[in-house]
Amino acid sequence: PRRTAPSRSASSAPPSPAASTPPARTTPSSASSTPTPSTPRDTSATSAAPAPAETTTTAAAARSAISIRLASRPIEGCVLRAAGVVRSKEFSRDEVELRWRWRRGERVVPNCAYEGCEAAYDYDPVSASRRGAGLLCAACLKQGVPRRESLTFCSRRCFVRAWPTHKARHVARRRARTDSDLAASDDAAPRPEDDEWELVAEGAAFEPSAAEVGRRLQVECVGVVGERARARGSTVTEVVLAAPGPPPERHWFGEPSEGEERIRLASYNVLAEIYATSNVYPYCPRWALDWSYRSRRLVDEILEADPDVVCLQEAQRDHYERDLEPALEARGYEGAFAQKSREAMGAAGKVDGCAMFWKRHKFRLAEQRTVSFNDIARAEAAALSLADRDEHAYLLRLVKDNVAQFAVLEAYASRRRLCVANTHLYSNKDFADTKLWQALHLLRQLEAFVSRPRADRLPILLAGDFNSQPHSAVYDLLVSGRVDPHHPDLQHYLALPDAKTKLSVLPDHRDVAHALNLASAYHSLLAAEPPYTNFTRNFAGTLDYLIFDPTALRCLAVANIPDADLLTTSAPWLPNALFPSDHLMLIADFKFLL
Repeated sequence: PRRTAPSRSASSAPPSPAASTPPARTTPSSASSTPTPSTPRDTSATSAAPAPAETTTTAAAARSAISIRLASRPIEGCVLRAAGVVRSKEFSRDEVELRWRWRRGERVVPNCAYEGCEAAYDYDPVSASRRGAGLLCAACLKQGVPRRESLTFCSRRCFVRAWPTHKARHVARRRARTDSDLAASDDAAPRPEDDEWELVAEGAAFEPSAAEVGRRLQVECVGVVGERARARGSTVTEVVLAAPGPPPERHWFGEPSEGEERIRLASYNVLAEIYATSNVYPYCPRWALDWSYRSRRLVDEILEADPDVVCLQEAQRDHYERDLEPALEARGYEGAFAQKSREAMGAAGKVDGCAMFWKRHKFRLAEQRTVSFNDIARAEAAALSLADRDEHAYLLRLVKDNVAQFAVLEAYASRRRLCVANTHLYSNKDFADTKLWQALHLLRQLEAFVSRPRADRLPILLAGDFNSQPHSAVYDLLVSGRVDPHHPDLQHYLALPDAKTKLSVLPDHRDVAHALNLASAYHSLLAAEPPYTNFTRNFAGTLDYLIFDPTALRCLAVANIPDADLLTTSAPWLPNALFPSDHLMLIADFKFLL
């Protein structure tokens, strides 16, 4: 539409719509706004719902308030958690018990004010992500119509189509002489406080059901001191979205199999919450970045793949314990977690690591081990007897907190054992020597682990995010057992004050080798690695691999990598509403050789 400024006469063309944004914290008279599909609300308000059983005084309520923060937009089947901040001069925060109530609005709220819009009652998360933020009429905002009473349109197209009837609103507002006339003239969107609210849950967390889809939720918090309500606050959410649909189907190359002899291995970097920020992924809606939404999609994707063993990277400890382990245990898996060497980032459990799950009816855990690259680096530095200055530079280059986990699994059907290894190497692209050092020591540790005296030789399955592309020295070392002495990844030396001294964290190139017989699952069947396993705004390429022992195992099939058109259905890069991580899951079928 042509951009026009509001005038004294009715305009024949619609003004430019304004992108809807969440309001700043407001007074109780303007506490709610038109929902914005692309951003979560973060508002604090006074509830218009019936008062709770606790009694309070007007003076106490005036001096105290509770600001409510919701972790995400409400979505069916995804737990929504609320937090409250008490502001009061009458009592301390430690004295207050917060009591929560969740109410469901009676009215189904359309996504678009244009009656002919096909998406008006489409609450699918992927569709909501594609639509982006709603649009408000700029002329309405200039005339002083509160955002919460403004009609929201899903697109410019719908706004233009609705203009013939919508423009009458502008004319009526300009002709209104009194507040009552003004109110009568408005064809405003129904205000949230005019809705009828039904109590559906109590407590600080709530999981919306199908009954809440298309409706708003009212969240009320009452601060109780000695059974007296001393503070309260409430907020109204955006419209509840429907549960996400099933994961996109993955096709197979080769001969996928079923039965007890099959060993289906999956590897997946699940993107820890501590790294999933809007600064890094600004193209992904905040609600789609929230762990509550992503964890459901991740678990659904894992279960859809039906792996016998799945290796996860960037599994956050608190989420492993609270979400991943219970969800997968309920579906027949048993798991183990190996935390990175560093302490938690902030609250307890906010540190990621590697996690491994296996079907408990198919395998039993016979042995497990965690490998800390920090410990190996410190032991190696001590053995080299470096000067203090050199030792500091050496450890600064190598101590990056990464770990690996080994598990010996025994198949119940055949009584045969195999070693499954899972790792996540350092991510910085400027530290190729550090990643090569980690890969070398991973393989040395793995070789020693599988070569220990046992009843039979252990076949190897190695999965992980190696943060190294197929042309890297890490990849060469994995699949060929050696690295070309002229490879640029071998040419890095530490910067030391003494320019005459050269110190590398890597041994002589002849020692950058291993004796294991290993091959890449995808390369063995497709003669190439996937075009990408990581697909973001800043990088798209292959960093993840499934490695196996071809002398003891046969790779039967590998799952395809979704093409770029499918990956960008709801956003231009990963993660997005359809794909919950910035990495893609690798899946392959193996079986023991006779």
